[in-house]
Amino acid sequence: MKWIYNDIDQYVQAKEYIDTAVMALVPFAFDDDESLKKYAFQSEAMYILMSQIEKQYKGRVLLLPVYHYPKQNTLESETERLNNMIDQMHEQQPFQHTLLFTFDNKWRKQQRHLNAELIWLPAPTEGDLNQVETQQILQSQANELQTLIQDQWQS
Repeated sequence: MKWIYNDIDQYVQAKEYIDTAVMALVPFAFDDDESLKKYAFQSEAMYILMSQIEKQYKGRVLLLPVYHYPKQNTLESETERLNNMIDQMHEQQPFQHTLLFTFDNKWRKQQRHLNAELIWLPAPTEGDLNQVETQQILQSQANELQTLIQDQWQS
């Protein structure tokens, strides 16, 4: 289920069956034109991946809004802010699992401090998201994510 009105309405009615919250962690920066393009591409690629996960597990996962953060911020401060949000969500909603997805490998150092499971993915290289090769890479990553998600449910 997505973070849109109709899906949230369904979630409210069936929340006892939806045990997993999924959120993408996406940086942004305005340093230069290359940074703009890089992070915009990563944001689009992450959106495609998260949409595929949501589609595969509709009725089991709720796709939360993307967590955007300035690339220049320290991840320690972002971790604290993110944990506060996750804790509040767990107090108010019956999620058993919270999965965070990112292309930013710096989050890996914060993993043990997060109140959720972090899944880091290698960032796809920039390119046309409509190209067959790029679509194949994203589909391959989505398939790998399905295995990781299922492993989380079994642990």
